[in-house]
Amino acid sequence: MSKQQKSKNLKSDQQANRQLNSAIAEGDNFSLAFLKGVSFEIRKNKNFDLINQKSKKVYLQSISISKAKEKLPLIQNQINYKLKSIEEYLLANHFLKVIDINMKNISRLVVGLGSEHVFETSLTLDYIWGIPYIPSSAIKGGCKAAAFWEIVLSRLNEKKSQNEISQDKINEVAKDVYQELYDEENLLYFVDNDKRILLNKLIFGAKNFEGLFTFLDAYPQNLSESTSIFELDIINSHYPDYYSDPINNPAGDWYNPQPVNFLAVKPGIEFKFIVFYDKHRAEKLVKFFETKSICETKSICFELIQLLEKDNFKIFKNIIKTALNFYGIGAKTRLGYGLFEEVRRDN
Repeated sequence: MSKQQKSKNLKSDQQANRQLNSAIAEGDNFSLAFLKGVSFEIRKNKNFDLINQKSKKVYLQSISISKAKEKLPLIQNQINYKLKSIEEYLLANHFLKVIDINMKNISRLVVGLGSEHVFETSLTLDYIWGIPYIPSSAIKGGCKAAAFWEIVLSRLNEKKSQNEISQDKINEVAKDVYQELYDEENLLYFVDNDKRILLNKLIFGAKNFEGLFTFLDAYPQNLSESTSIFELDIINSHYPDYYSDPINNPAGDWYNPQPVNFLAVKPGIEFKFIVFYDKHRAEKLVKFFETKSICETKSICFELIQLLEKDNFKIFKNIIKTALNFYGIGAKTRLGYGLFEEVRRDN
């Protein structure tokens, strides 16, 4: 094949690829465009192992503009129907709904940033409806992390003998709390009469015990009011050569920063958070503690289940609100991402 023919075929392939790329971007399902509609032009070398950030930026901007705004109300109805069906099933099986609140993100939200993706930066999307959502595992993990650090902080305050606490001391206390929570197989095991450890296991579970709370995925609730959901963001890599080959390239200030573009959910998107309490299993635990020979630990466990249900599950509600208001959900939470505030509507 002549060079002229090869060049002609290459141009033809590039044109066909651009047409396919444009067709997917213009489609109804954002998830399909984001996950499957990636142009070869975004890969800038013959091995397709490097990303052209400029082309990636243009592509993300093109697909993040909704081409099917008229279908958002339909998607919203389908989401509400799904959540209602799950709720009816759980209520019929002796679960009790303890959390049903709408909260909006006051900072950018990125869930699933590190998931596998050809762009090397991803985003968790519903594969049917193509909208961002927060998986139940991410919500539970955020609440679990918040509860963990609240225990660590309370222990540090109890042992505080001077104005400043060293990082070594923080690491030591965090390690102790982690071992008590996750390394010990016995549900009823805790140290120094710290009931918070046992309460944490009842809420989130232990190695051989499923927690008493069931978290649902959190979906957007104001889709029909939103003109756009996404914003373009960057991770600015100041030492690209060092990260790719740290042995031969020191981390110096002479490298050119290379912004890495990624999509984030913009602030102001309202999500519905729903959590259920397994009342049936809790009652079985209470009966077990009542009928078996009661040792001190089992008595404390019985007491904590009653405490958990007291004041309409106030303890658990404080945990989830602390997680969402202060610690954040998703990626880059230490930079202020993933923070929420409760949506209050005037009656």
